[in-house]
Amino acid sequence: MTDKQIYELAIDDLASFGVWYFPMDESAEDELTVRPLIDKETCTDAQIIVRASFVGGDGSSYVGYLYWDGGGEVEYIKPVILLEDGSFVTFWNGMVEPSWADYSARAQELRNGLPFSYASDSLLELPEISGRLEGLYYLDGDRISWVC
Repeated sequence: MTDKQIYELAIDDLASFGVWYFPMDESAEDELTVRPLIDKETCTDAQIIVRASFVGGDGSSYVGYLYWDGGGEVEYIKPVILLEDGSFVTFWNGMVEPSWADYSARAQELRNGLPFSYASDSLLELPEISGRLEGLYYLDGDRISWVC
């Protein structure tokens, strides 16, 4: 089986399988376990992530993933960029105000590429999700804010 922990996903994993899902049953190690999705009929009610492309305002480009959600709001799609060195940047931080200082030196370089546009790959008949990221997002009281 090709199960992984969500935080262990790498660029090569997304190149091999563009869609992953969270198997919420006894076959999964825990709630962070993801598995490649080959046929969307096999898990009609599971949370899935889909490979996405990210392009910075400076022309830089990266691969990552989005939690697939038709609404496309940052708090639901939770965009993540994966880097070659195994580090990553998550653009949704929930109720915790994020800081670029919490990321590796390589990941901090992405700050210079803001804003980022993103688009999910149209795989398994899932419509594309696209948008723009201005920084690291979080819930500030009752509104969404970001840190540039």
